[in-house]
Amino acid sequence: MYQAIRLAISSEANNVNLVGVTIRALCFAADISPVDAARIELGIVEALNNIILHGGASEPVTVSWNRAPHSISIEIEDSGQPLPHWPPRSDFPEPFEESGRGWPLIAACFDSIEYRVEASRNTLTLVKAQGIKSA
Repeated sequence: MYQAIRLAISSEANNVNLVGVTIRALCFAADISPVDAARIELGIVEALNNIILHGGASEPVTVSWNRAPHSISIEIEDSGQPLPHWPPRSDFPEPFEESGRGWPLIAACFDSIEYRVEASRNTLTLVKAQGIKSA
C-alpha cells in the first residue's frame, strides 16, 4: 500500500506551521510513533522556513507526502533561488552563533536527504525509514 498526498501553499511564512501540523497528522494516521512524527514535523518546518525565508520563492511551494511500506518520503518543490552549495553545513554552529541550525536539525530528523534542480524548480527529498513500521 502506498499513500501519496500533495499540498500546495503560497510562499508565506504563516503557512509553515499549517504544513507542519498537517504532516504530523498524516504521521499519526500512518501509525508512526509520536517521537518520529515530531522529528518529521520539525524537519519539514525547518526545511520550509529555509525555503520561504531564504530562497525567495514567489510561486507556490508544493509538499508531497509519500508512504511506502517501510518509509516516509516527503518532497518539497519550489521556484526560489537554488542552494548555493550542496550539501549544506550539517554540523551545529557554536552556541553563540545566531543562525545555522536549520540544516543540522533537518539532517538529524531524516535518514537521507537529496536535492536537485531541474527546469528552474528545486526539489528537496527527505526520507525517514528508521523506526517506520511496515505499512
